[in-house]
Amino acid sequence: MNKKILAVTLAIVMCLGLLAGCGGSASNPDSGSNSNANSNANSNANSNADSDSTYNFVVVNHDSSTSMGELYVETLFNEISEESNGRITFSYYPGGSLFSATETIDSVKDGSADICWSITSFFGGVFPISEFINLPGNGINSAQMGTAVYQAMMEEIPECAAEYGDWHVLAVHATSIAPISTVGKKIETPSDFKGLQIRAAGTIPTMYINALGATAIAMPTSDVYESLSKGVIAGMANDWHNIDCFKLYEPIDYCLDVPVNCVAGFLFMNNDKYNALPDDLKAIFDKYCTSGFAADMAGYWWDSCNFWVADKMRENGVEVYEPSQELYDYMYSDELLSGVHQSYIDYLNGFGIDGQAMYDKCMEIVSRYVDEYAGVFDTEFHYSDWDLSSVEEYQAK
Repeated sequence: MNKKILAVTLAIVMCLGLLAGCGGSASNPDSGSNSNANSNANSNANSNADSDSTYNFVVVNHDSSTSMGELYVETLFNEISEESNGRITFSYYPGGSLFSATETIDSVKDGSADICWSITSFFGGVFPISEFINLPGNGINSAQMGTAVYQAMMEEIPECAAEYGDWHVLAVHATSIAPISTVGKKIETPSDFKGLQIRAAGTIPTMYINALGATAIAMPTSDVYESLSKGVIAGMANDWHNIDCFKLYEPIDYCLDVPVNCVAGFLFMNNDKYNALPDDLKAIFDKYCTSGFAADMAGYWWDSCNFWVADKMRENGVEVYEPSQELYDYMYSDELLSGVHQSYIDYLNGFGIDGQAMYDKCMEIVSRYVDEYAGVFDTEFHYSDWDLSSVEEYQAK
């Protein structure tokens, strides 16, 4: 269905739902009905929030229905729904089925949707300070470490938190590290980058890929499979979860297992929808989300991709390999990284931010977590190992 027609339909049904409601209370939602979902979500603002009210929230996501992103969202929110005894329910619209990747945050901001999961790479310049998480060579070695750094940035840098003023932030986290995967040509020496067209995710990684001697190509992840298959591009810097989401392990031949960068991800909720909830239901969202549980869960889940997605690669005949010392030293040399990092500082300056001071603060935060996460991949793990009952421990923090 055309999105404009769908949006009009939603609006009509929402109005009918409000007219039919008694005393402004939300009616019982049908979790499979988008129309009912929007009717209930929008009637929340007029609800007296009594103990019998129910609330259904429309959740949009650009990732596919079988992706890590969608599995994470549904697993987390199913826990919330269960703890609320069904008073909170969710209707899920993955794969850009309701709003495209670049439309999600605005849809939540204006109330067309209620909740979204997304990443900063789609919104260059909207969250410039947060894009530090995306910076190659910043010392972040994993999603778990990146998540800890990101949370500290939000707590300690007012300008970073201010980037999210239009939304109620349920969680911020880092995605898995992006390796460099190629078709046909195996990257073994620094000179092998020359002439390669490599897809990069967003403004900051683009700077790095170009600095390596390759040519960075901006491209939606949904187009990468075909572009690799047809030789339009020779490689990609896509994180492990995206490789799985779009089956990008199929067209590639080699995967250079290096920590290029992770990406800042987030769960947003519409401000008004959250504020309209009664205190007991807000407390459930807070318990699972703003306590830090959702963020830590995401870091663990995304890091687990390094193991099981690499297995999928090998099953498809992909050679997963580590760089030689020569190649590693080149990719992470001070000379190469200093130029990329200066470009990020200049990028911040362009927004009227003191780029050097902000960069220094972020790097200082990173330095605090180096020892804690030094051995994060020493033991193989899987997202299903995450203990959902551990949410109780977060209430004491």
